[in-house]
Amino acid sequence: MRIVIAARTDKRAWDAYVDSSPMAGPYHRYAWLEAVSDAYGFAAIPLAAECDGQVVGILPLVRMCTPGRTGRWVSLPYCDYGGPLAEDEATCTRLVEYALDLAGQQGDSLVTVRRCGVSESGCGKVLMRLALPEAGEALLQAFPAKLRSQVLKPVREGLTAISGGAELLDAFYAVLARNMRDLGSPTHSLAWFRAVARAFGPLCRVWLVRLPDGQLAAAGLTLSQGRLTSLPWASSLREHNRTNANMLLYWSMLAQAADDGQTTFDFGRSSPGGGTYRFKRQWGAGASGLQWATYDVSTGGLRPEEPATGPNGLRRLAEFCWRRLPLPVANRVGPCLRRHISL
Repeated sequence: MRIVIAARTDKRAWDAYVDSSPMAGPYHRYAWLEAVSDAYGFAAIPLAAECDGQVVGILPLVRMCTPGRTGRWVSLPYCDYGGPLAEDEATCTRLVEYALDLAGQQGDSLVTVRRCGVSESGCGKVLMRLALPEAGEALLQAFPAKLRSQVLKPVREGLTAISGGAELLDAFYAVLARNMRDLGSPTHSLAWFRAVARAFGPLCRVWLVRLPDGQLAAAGLTLSQGRLTSLPWASSLREHNRTNANMLLYWSMLAQAADDGQTTFDFGRSSPGGGTYRFKRQWGAGASGLQWATYDVSTGGLRPEEPATGPNGLRRLAEFCWRRLPLPVANRVGPCLRRHISL
């Protein structure tokens, strides 16, 4: 077995291997590496393990560079998980060891590997997923009466949900960017989302929910891999909370995934017991482990994970100040910061 850095010309073989793996998610696809490189300029390092000319394992990595610091290799940035895919753990280990060697040769000090599908969470976060029936109507009937009422109320009151492709990104971004500013957090650039939509093509779907008068109320973006649909981004505007627009958004995405023959819907990560955890649980989602490990290149050993705690005083102050920025300022400055935040 040998390990190589795959080229863009190897994209078809890479994605064919991803399609063959039951553990793969959309972030393992070559498209994610393309989007990161195209939008933010970071180097993609797609490691492939080959045996007799066939791909037997992969490890997608991105070398993130912050001014004044050594590079940090991440598998993968801007999403819940990445990590190696292989038929056996020995190949996964070889891929990670090879990444450590390469990072050391470039003078970098850290390699972060985030994996899903583990029995226990080692990072204070869990992945929330829902098994889907064969049709959206069956899913609706399985919901408790209160949840069905919350889903159907916005429909009765004239709210509408639509989905499409890159043509909806401007409207999607208007909702997302404003919501992130209101939460006190910098958001990605619009160029990032355009790069994601371009790289994933028909596997990317953009969702909008509008009020009867046409105002935007909620938006989301889903990515598909095999029979898994993942939701990396969703937002709603708080002044429209009483309309249940967010419930219509999630229901529309779930129903479409079921009607499309998808078997699993990935709501993304949450902290056990937190608000987003409870929100996802009400739809019937169950928790599975996430394992996030950061390796010290010089020793090959693991760096201890920082305990998952609430925001400290400095972070609270930063969020307080960010929420008060004019939206155009937040949208201009935010992406410059967000590109260096790997989660």
